[in-house]
Amino acid sequence: MWGGLRLFSVFASFLLLPAAVYSADDSASSGKSTASPPVTAVKPIEETLHGTKIVDNYRWLEDGKTPETQKWVEEEMAYTRTVLDPLPGRASIHKRLTELLSIGSITPPQIGGKYYFYTRREGMQNQPVLYVREGGDGKDRVLVDANALAADGTSGSEMSTLHIVETKTGNLLPDTIERTRAASIAWKHDNSGFYYTRYPKKGDVAEGQEMYNRHVFYHELGSDPAEDPLIFGEGRDAEDWPNVNLSNDGRWLLISVEQGWTKSELFLMDLKAGTPATRVTTGKNFLYGGSVYNGRLFITTNEDAPRYRVFVVDAGNYERAGWKELIPQTDAVLQGAAVWGGKLFTHRCGTGCHRHRVRVGRQVGSRRGLLRLPVVYVCSRDLSL
Repeated sequence: MWGGLRLFSVFASFLLLPAAVYSADDSASSGKSTASPPVTAVKPIEETLHGTKIVDNYRWLEDGKTPETQKWVEEEMAYTRTVLDPLPGRASIHKRLTELLSIGSITPPQIGGKYYFYTRREGMQNQPVLYVREGGDGKDRVLVDANALAADGTSGSEMSTLHIVETKTGNLLPDTIERTRAASIAWKHDNSGFYYTRYPKKGDVAEGQEMYNRHVFYHELGSDPAEDPLIFGEGRDAEDWPNVNLSNDGRWLLISVEQGWTKSELFLMDLKAGTPATRVTTGKNFLYGGSVYNGRLFITTNEDAPRYRVFVVDAGNYERAGWKELIPQTDAVLQGAAVWGGKLFTHRCGTGCHRHRVRVGRQVGSRRGLLRLPVVYVCSRDLSL
């Protein structure tokens, strides 16, 4: 994020995963179970989607609150235990996994203005805790502890609710936005509001489509989310997955739209001119990612380059002919490229090592005044367990 960010947004609902490992005695018999799995009732539900008839025999199992689903789960778990418990070596596996899970973890910080944000998980905590530090020498403090959101630290919903925490005070602001699963968020630099993605509520779309139709909205702090204006997504494919990113000067909103795993598109909005989102890419079946810095759009893509390359084009120039190749494809895979502070950072992986390079110029992408720094190698290895 750019500028002096004083607010940090988080999801109040998490899909929480347990860190516990089941323990069993090593002395258990190695004999195979003679039990059978529970019989699952077939209750067909027929639907016609996009002209295709689909029969779902097990839709009833999706409701985990019904007595019959809970009974099925209990029987399934009982059968699972008859299969797993007799296996030898479970106690030693449990001991080793407990040791590994007790190590904990910490992430590199993300910088927002004068604040540093990072997560840390201690020992057997189920979820990492979000910390914040003011300045490089400031004192770390907890901003969000996901473990406190549920009694067991493991339950939650994938369809998250978005809340806003004021970084300076740690106070929870009254703004609450529902249906924000895996939301993408781009704050305005004056912190008056943000662009974000949201899903429709029941009744706004055809039944069963609530988990699709992810659209981009704008929320002004203190306003009613129900009145948030729609920015992007109306009339597009229901399975589009848009994400948002704001340029360093706050003028350009870049919307990247994932269309499956092998294709994405880039759209650009000139917020100063108030023009609608305009497609930058040309509809080809390739992946595109980008960011806008000082009025220039930097595009990382595998277009006719399976190991990826980087282009640059003036923001507002929507002609493919205007793209200029900045970093060509090499024998190593370009795993990432980002512009920060007038520098272009790249991350390549080849022959088992990761190579990081920084390109510095009077103007990013210019070959005048280009300084090539030494390549930093960070090697990785595959571990066989």
